[in-house]
Amino acid sequence: MSPAEVSLEKKAELLLNDPAALANHSVHAWQHLPRAEVDAIQLAALKRRFALLRDHVPVLKKLADAEGVTQLERLDDVVPLLFEHTVFKSYPPSLLERKSFGQINKWLGKLVTPEMAERIAGADVSGCQGLDDWFAAMDKAVPELRISHTSGTSGTVSFLPNSVREWEKAAAIRKLFVWGQEGRDMPDPDMHSIYPYFRKGYLSHVRANEFMVRALLPAEQNFHPAYPATLSSDMLHLGAKIRAAHARGTLDRLEISPELLQKKKAFDKQQAEMPQHLAAFFDEAATRLRGKRVYIGATWNLLHGMARAGLERGLERIFHPDSFITTTGGAKGVVQPEGWREEVLRFTGVSRLNETYAMSELVSGSNPRCEHGNFHFTHTVIPFVLDPETSKPLPREGRVTGRAAFYDLGADIHWGGFITGDEVTVEWDKPCACGRPSRYVTGGVQRYSEKNGGDDKITCAATEGSHREAMDFLNTIEQ
Repeated sequence: MSPAEVSLEKKAELLLNDPAALANHSVHAWQHLPRAEVDAIQLAALKRRFALLRDHVPVLKKLADAEGVTQLERLDDVVPLLFEHTVFKSYPPSLLERKSFGQINKWLGKLVTPEMAERIAGADVSGCQGLDDWFAAMDKAVPELRISHTSGTSGTVSFLPNSVREWEKAAAIRKLFVWGQEGRDMPDPDMHSIYPYFRKGYLSHVRANEFMVRALLPAEQNFHPAYPATLSSDMLHLGAKIRAAHARGTLDRLEISPELLQKKKAFDKQQAEMPQHLAAFFDEAATRLRGKRVYIGATWNLLHGMARAGLERGLERIFHPDSFITTTGGAKGVVQPEGWREEVLRFTGVSRLNETYAMSELVSGSNPRCEHGNFHFTHTVIPFVLDPETSKPLPREGRVTGRAAFYDLGADIHWGGFITGDEVTVEWDKPCACGRPSRYVTGGVQRYSEKNGGDDKITCAATEGSHREAMDFLNTIEQ
């Protein structure tokens, strides 16, 4: 059945639950859905998601009750219910210091549906001695859930509760682009994937490996990580805490257990040896996979490090030209060196680097950059541009600059609306010269914290009292 023959409600259902099917698993169709149709489908999908979650996600119910929001008629009606992105790290930091993972689970339960909260509460985390233990225990106890975390550059990591199905839907959209898919039954292109980092881990972009392997590759052995082991979240968290304490001038007051310190020494040694290890890894990959069609998805700094290591060893144009190389974000606060894209292209042998505007909090929101340099919004997220001071919605017309906010329609066990720390300029009306009808971010993306000298106080569109009550409710954890 063609998309034109499907009802609006059915299209909304597909966008929520099987978005690739909305475009009949065609990347061309996905990128050329008409604007007016996407607007209508997104509004219908948002109404449905709100109806499903409004009274079932505790912190959302608290805020919606306080704001008197019982239904949504327009997209902008959801703006008072968008959370600050810091909501996912609003737990009392002392809980981590005390290894009170049962209490963290209680906090997490207020962010998700009752069924998932019950599953989380039932997990035995009493023996967990750190983040690595906790994540592993949660994966085992609640296999339909994948909790990931952010890099925690502030010293506090965000915990993101996403369902397995949410990750699978996002991977299916990625498959459209990587395979150049034009139908559900397209033959498997026998791809390989090179990942210049760890095979497993709980950091958000490493978490994605599990699902990309399933969606894109014919078998696990086609995935080639630089490190087959699991990346330690305990070490990442400790490193972030040390950097934050150093920036505040409180490093002398930071307490680190002897066990963690010993683990850190081993991790630091591994990091110091990484250039030599990667050089050997790239030599082997170049030999085994030369001319093969590969998928490489990594943060820009990992990609560039891979390319430089390869180029220094005389390795150029290694892979099949139809390979798919993609990157987003990474290495916050680090200035991107001039020419890094060209070095990646020269090493890999592809003609185009697929860049996206994305963030850990948006599993479904990978917004691809077109050949004219604009980031086109994917249909699984609803974008908003807010006044940077009040967080009130700015007009969805013309060219508007302000604070980016999103509603992630793929989020099915937690509320997907949040406000970012990013300043963007969105073109709502003028079509892009690339021919894709979707709205897009033009120009670069800048963090307000960088623009304002390190300070960025986000104001929610909800009344101050309503938002404070919701956050107080979230952070009140019964003993």
